[in-house]
Amino acid sequence: MNKKILSIISATLLATFLTACSKTTEEQTTTTTNSAESTKQTTDSKEAFDFLAKDIDGNDVRLSDFKGKKVYINLWASWCGPCIKEIPELEKVYQKVKSSDDIVFLSMTSPSDATFQNMNPQDESKKVILDKANELGVTYPVLFDVQDRFMINYNIRSFPTHIFINSDGTIHSQIPGMMNEQTLEQKIAQLK
Repeated sequence: MNKKILSIISATLLATFLTACSKTTEEQTTTTTNSAESTKQTTDSKEAFDFLAKDIDGNDVRLSDFKGKKVYINLWASWCGPCIKEIPELEKVYQKVKSSDDIVFLSMTSPSDATFQNMNPQDESKKVILDKANELGVTYPVLFDVQDRFMINYNIRSFPTHIFINSDGTIHSQIPGMMNEQTLEQKIAQLK
């Protein structure tokens, strides 16, 4: 009986770890999230928060800069195994949509550099993040959260998280956990 329960718990934890991870506030430790939470998809029609982030050159980037366009945002961390595993899939989709005039493809990170004033950074420094992005062949824009505004206002609980925003500025869906090429293409195609 105990072996059966232990086997079920182990399988559940393994499945959860393979789809999403989170970070503690004190250490850089990947942990598993509740399996029900990692498979939950939020579908809202509420207005998306007009975040302010920085690009790799230190320029301000706001969601409102993309008014009238469909926006996809991948929130990831350099230490997150599932994030790293899905990046090649995301890159394939980016290569297909990057020339589209009505689709914006972004990634968001939460760096620890003092410049970004994140009180609860979820990743290492900007340099570590960019080194990992370069190592993985990321060519889509990498943005950096400022003052935890993105993390807080989008209620981020796990990595990776995928946010889909309609061209009218409303949230189409927010999905925690890994995503493959086919699913990402389908979700982008559903944007209005």
